[in-house]
Amino acid sequence: MNEKLKELMQIIDKNFVLIHEILDTKTLSLDDDYTKINHTYYTMFCSHYESFFILINNNHFSSAILLLRTMLELYVKSFYLEFIEKEKNTKILDFVDDKKQFPKFFDMVKKLEQHTDKSGAKFNGVFQQFTKSKLASYENFSLFSHGKGEYLRASFMHNKLSYTSQQILDVVTTAKGLFETFSLLIFYIQGFHDDLKDVINELRK
Repeated sequence: MNEKLKELMQIIDKNFVLIHEILDTKTLSLDDDYTKINHTYYTMFCSHYESFFILINNNHFSSAILLLRTMLELYVKSFYLEFIEKEKNTKILDFVDDKKQFPKFFDMVKKLEQHTDKSGAKFNGVFQQFTKSKLASYENFSLFSHGKGEYLRASFMHNKLSYTSQQILDVVTTAKGLFETFSLLIFYIQGFHDDLKDVINELRK
């Protein structure tokens, strides 16, 4: 593990502890299905996040990529439910019970990018970055899960599992960003506004 990755992993560990130490002192409001589904998705995400870094630390990068694809889907679905479906008062259990299907990943991303809240604020590329026209994260992770694409090429060329330091660093950086912004969503949904400001300030250091 190179020095840049070691440093990044230390920051990730510090921020994970910081955020959960705050959340552990709070009584979460789970009195409606939207807060409950976002809390459920976040809990699942954090469990995957911890497993992701165990895999990275043990050089199981291939498995880490596949897990990150699932994490990215949970992340986008959580924002999609909160900002798109909530306005329509859609029944959450319809999604949970598979009576209603989520739109395709890129359709959810498009709707989120088009969303404007009451104050006029927009996401301004937060979700667009995962699409083919930008970083293409979701496409690259999905291609790899189907045995093709950028992350498979190096292994194919060298006849062994092989990834560049930059590829690993980029994937870990993506996971870090997802965790931090997902956590901010939870603070926002729960109405922990003072803590939200404090966490944002800490993350900027």
